Amino acid sequence: MKQVLIALILLGAGSLLAHMHIVTQSYHPVTRVSSPEGLVFTAVQTATRERQECGVANERFLTPVKNLCTQCKVMVARCERELEPFERAVFQDKALGHYLVSAQGLHLAIEGPNEAARASCELMAGTLKKMGVASAACLFPVAGG
Repeated sequence: MKQVLIALILLGAGSLLAHMHIVTQSYHPVTRVSSPEGLVFTAVQTATRERQECGVANERFLTPVKNLCTQCKVMVARCERELEPFERAVFQDKALGHYLVSAQGLHLAIEGPNEAARASCELMAGTLKKMGVASAACLFPVAGG
């Protein structure tokens, strides 16, 4: 009887730990979009607590992109529990060789022709500011970054 009780306690503790692990997981919405102008945008948003929320966040980001740029191609739209090194650098505003749009909840790297990337970065940051995102900024690449 004592062994059964110990087994039940351990099973209950294991279930609780498994549930806590699932509850504490987070998912970063990550998207990558290419434009006909040769620009590639990698967006990493603030993590969500549930995978479904993450999918909704990705779609919320992609819907206006798809509407405004019908020739743009979605290369990636996923929910990451662990960011890849480049995605982590984007999220931390440390992808130094790229133009970066940094705003509350969104970090976006822009790759491609320099002038087009700069113009896009400034336009996006300015648009976000007009929409009320006070923290939005266009960060320029750092030489050697």
